[in-house]
Amino acid sequence: MFKRIAYTATDALLISIALSVAFLLRFGIAISPFQVKLLVLLLPLVIAVKITAFFVSNFYGQLWCYASMKEGLRLLRGVSVASLVLGLLVLTQDMRLSAAILLNDWLLTLLLVGGSRFLVRAKADFASAIAAKELGNKQRHAIIVGAGQAGSALIKQLQLYPKKGYVAVALLDDDPAKKGLMVHGVEVIGKTSMIPGAVASHAADEVILAIPSAALQTKRRLALQCSEVGIPCKTVPDIAQLVDGKANLLQIQEVCVKELLGRKEAILDLNLTIGSQKGKTILVTGAAGSIGSEICRQALELEPKMVIGADISENGLYLLEEEIYPRLNGDKINFEARVVDIKSKRAVERLFETYSPDIIFHAAAYKHVPMMERHLLEAIENNFLGTQTMIEAAERHGAERFALISTDKAVSPASYMGLSKHLAERAIKTAAQRSQKTEFIAVRFGNVIGSNGSVIPKFKRQIRDGQPITVTHPNMTRYFMTIHEAVYLVMHAAAMGSSGEILILDVGEPVRIIDLARSMIKLSGLEPEKDIPIKITGLRPGEKLYEQLTAEDESVCMTGHPKIFRVIGNAGDQILEDEFFDELKVLVRAGNEHRLHDFLLKDRTSRAA
Repeated sequence: MFKRIAYTATDALLISIALSVAFLLRFGIAISPFQVKLLVLLLPLVIAVKITAFFVSNFYGQLWCYASMKEGLRLLRGVSVASLVLGLLVLTQDMRLSAAILLNDWLLTLLLVGGSRFLVRAKADFASAIAAKELGNKQRHAIIVGAGQAGSALIKQLQLYPKKGYVAVALLDDDPAKKGLMVHGVEVIGKTSMIPGAVASHAADEVILAIPSAALQTKRRLALQCSEVGIPCKTVPDIAQLVDGKANLLQIQEVCVKELLGRKEAILDLNLTIGSQKGKTILVTGAAGSIGSEICRQALELEPKMVIGADISENGLYLLEEEIYPRLNGDKINFEARVVDIKSKRAVERLFETYSPDIIFHAAAYKHVPMMERHLLEAIENNFLGTQTMIEAAERHGAERFALISTDKAVSPASYMGLSKHLAERAIKTAAQRSQKTEFIAVRFGNVIGSNGSVIPKFKRQIRDGQPITVTHPNMTRYFMTIHEAVYLVMHAAAMGSSGEILILDVGEPVRIIDLARSMIKLSGLEPEKDIPIKITGLRPGEKLYEQLTAEDESVCMTGHPKIFRVIGNAGDQILEDEFFDELKVLVRAGNEHRLHDFLLKDRTSRAA
């Protein structure tokens, strides 16, 4: 109310000034007493007429700090209507007022009243600019895709609300006529195909899609482009949400390619696992990998005493530290990254002596099937004997729980990698039977979307380079999960499983790899076979057409979680005798791959019989 009164009083003063100056412009300094008297008589009428017209035009119901062209046109219309009404009154009342005075009065009123509104808007913009300057490097540089109404409105909103943490540095739009144009001071630099180059040249932190009415396929294509250069892709809400008032432009959301799953992710609720891991020391091996690093991230949300990320990759641990430390913000939670080779008993022993972990997530493993077909010794030494070394250390130091991250390739293994993980599962079973304190479990699941070295990043690279997508067999299928979903379920399974259990995760229906390839080509805005051919290369050594989560002599039963199942059966029940370990170690140390192969084949044959 106070602002409306202030605006009305200011307008009355400006209207008086405008009419007075109009008289001076018409008659000069030597204005006669008659004209002065006429001016004094006219002022109340002019003020009353114009203020009334301004109220009718809703001048005093506007937030002028957000004024746009629409409000500017309303102001022009209001001032013009007021001057027109005044002119009609002058004519009908025979006031002897010249047209020059009326014209000058209209122009001056427009300039003064409009100028006062412009100052209000300029003040708001100036305050936003000062706030943005104070935030400085705290703001994230964003490239906006879409130079239409949504893009323009988004940029203006970001400028008005710098505390949202974004500053627009460039615009991309596929309309060539818009290239080089400026939108609220931000230049349209080119088409959306320029995303990789624009990200590099403008040091962008994020890409924001301001195309709420665009087709889902278009958004997916742009999201894939962003993922190729490792930059977050976000979007404003869709047009229906904006129209219904359920969202606004500043509710920027993440865009991802989870639609490739063909199903919804599990609902993630970390509160379910806080009770079992709060205040505990958690050790994660393979912490530099896709699964291990995500376990570290989620574990830090569970209020642990400490999280230790161990891996043989020094560079991978450095990158993990660089990511995690800023997130802690001085929190008392400790995170330690340790370079450890799980094949070294001395290194593992030092790790346990230093930290005495309560809970171990063992994710360290070689995972590439064709590669391990050429490295049997390394697969067995790392994936099996390394696991056994970790198991023995956990028992010696009285750890509470030990969770092995297993794989569907451990079921009826057709590869050395799968065999090494199958043996690791048997080692878990064996340890569970003899351990009095530590609980040992294993969790099996399928492939993880976007993990290091997986098929999806490979397909992205081939599409980006214009190369044929290579698929080994047209009927090959695999199970897929997102990293977040897989790790959440792994952590929950580790909290609820009983010692000796093998748990499997609900990974949905298997996906044909050739269908996945076609989907990714289409998501990139291209046509399969026409733009990007699909080449069938034949099965590689150790590969199976399809994976299984249970063997023929295994079945599953429900647990307390709808996405986690317990394996029942014989495939992993055979315990490993000490003689088996001793002979295996001798063969690995001797480096005799042929004798090792024969020994493992003999063990497998005897168990099958």
